[in-house]
Formats: sequence, C-alpha cells, structure tokens
Amino acid sequence: MGKRAVVWHGPRTLTQVRQVCIPVELLRELNLDAGDELQFALSVDGDEIRVRPASPDGRARRKKDA
Repeated sequence: MGKRAVVWHGPRTLTQVRQVCIPVELLRELNLDAGDELQFALSVDGDEIRVRPASPDGRARRKKDA
C-alpha cells in the first residue's frame, strides 16, 4: 500500500476552551460523527498533533441513553 499525499485543511481557530472544529471532509473520510471517541498523540519530532478514531472502524463506544 502506497502512502497518500498529505492534504492540509484550515487554519482553524482553537477556542478558549481548547476545542477545534474538524473539517467535514476529514470526518467523512474517517467515518466519524458527533460523540465518536478520538485518540491524540504528538508526532516524534514534536511538530504535529496526530488524531485517530479510538476504534478501528471509526465508530465510538457510545454510552446508551438510559
């Protein structure tokens, strides 16, 4: 499998509560929706924040409504 070229989106503004809006194109590509869980990591060189779905299929382990 070959590497895909990086396509940058943004810039986006980090809010005062440290939130940022993820572009819808990226959400669709990863099959993510509101409430899905994400994981974060800092790149080895410390220049980027990496984000990925917490589960392999992109779906969250959502809590069921009571």
